[in-house]
Amino acid sequence: MSNGHNMRVFWRVVKWSISLLLCVISGIILWRVFSSGDPKEIKYLMGNGALYDAYEKSGNDLVLQYQMQDTITTAEYNRGYFSVTQYVFIPEAHQVQLVFRYNNSTIKNVARDYGLDAIPDKSEELFDLTLVTTTDKTPDNRADNANTEQLTMQRYYPSAATRTETSLYTYYRFVFDNIDITPDMLYVFADVYYKGDLDYEKRPYGTLCLYDDESEWVTYKLSRAERKMLAKREDE
Repeated sequence: MSNGHNMRVFWRVVKWSISLLLCVISGIILWRVFSSGDPKEIKYLMGNGALYDAYEKSGNDLVLQYQMQDTITTAEYNRGYFSVTQYVFIPEAHQVQLVFRYNNSTIKNVARDYGLDAIPDKSEELFDLTLVTTTDKTPDNRADNANTEQLTMQRYYPSAATRTETSLYTYYRFVFDNIDITPDMLYVFADVYYKGDLDYEKRPYGTLCLYDDESEWVTYKLSRAERKMLAKREDE
């Protein structure tokens, strides 16, 4: 067998190997992309009395809105740990709904950060998520906002939650009731604490801003599935 023939075979093998590698990499990328989307179990709004009543009153004119805030924690001590993949304020229902997500590596980081003897099981309820509003006591004087005594903080707890998992992530949809954006409100934050070290006086394990009074609102449009779910209450 000639050297020329051997070289042709060699380069064919190299070409096939590169093609196979590219296919594998593309497959992994596509798998990551499609597995990162919110699962259908928590993708859509969760109905409750307040939301049903608001939709019954306003129908498809119901206002649902959010802002373009950071969706993932980026601090040095929690980079990539937590994300809010979706959230919406519903003024007429006095409600906020959000989807909270963390990946499997976050669970490993909990063990490292807290010096645990073992990595917690994925099925455990590991984190506490609440909303905190910051209101300006002197809205006519923003210059004094650096003084925390001029601010009022209020914490809100979920009124409902649902949970699901994928191979990579754990998801929750939380519902928070009795929340209104007032003219003197500056911020709304989602605070995450590890339940094994739950102390609201401490710095949150993760925090994400959902609202600030200088950012614009973006309209959230109800999906067909959500309209159908909300209209079903009207038929009962």
